[in-house]
Amino acid sequence: MGQMVVVGATAALFLRDTDSGPWGLLALFVGVHAVLLAGALVLLAVTYLLGTLTRHGSRLTESPGRRCGWTLLVWAGGAALVGYGRAALDQLGFEPGRHPEAGHWLLGLGAALVVGVFGRSRQVRIASAALIALFVVGTAVLRALD
Repeated sequence: MGQMVVVGATAALFLRDTDSGPWGLLALFVGVHAVLLAGALVLLAVTYLLGTLTRHGSRLTESPGRRCGWTLLVWAGGAALVGYGRAALDQLGFEPGRHPEAGHWLLGLGAALVVGVFGRSRQVRIASAALIALFVVGTAVLRALD
């Protein structure tokens, strides 16, 4: 559970205000692709470090090799959940572009739920999987009714 909170909060806070300020200025000088690549590498490195610090939270974070896979799974799953959620919310009339802060918290929540699916505790795994399923099925039903 602690691993979920740490990774989810870090994701939401790390991605806050990344679309403005010094990042935009840096992108003018070195290029957008370089800034995006550097940001992605830093985010993966921070997640790997968090997995190292909380390595007893999951069987996948106990060894360095498995921790690399865990890091990629967390961000692939989190990004997929957020992409699906943003598309569903956009179709339901919620405009993520008008509320960028919501997108950052959605990404943090998505990453936290994926971390929970790989957690050591059976109750946390079941609750995380149930929340992901509820989110996917709930938004699919709302989209079908719309």
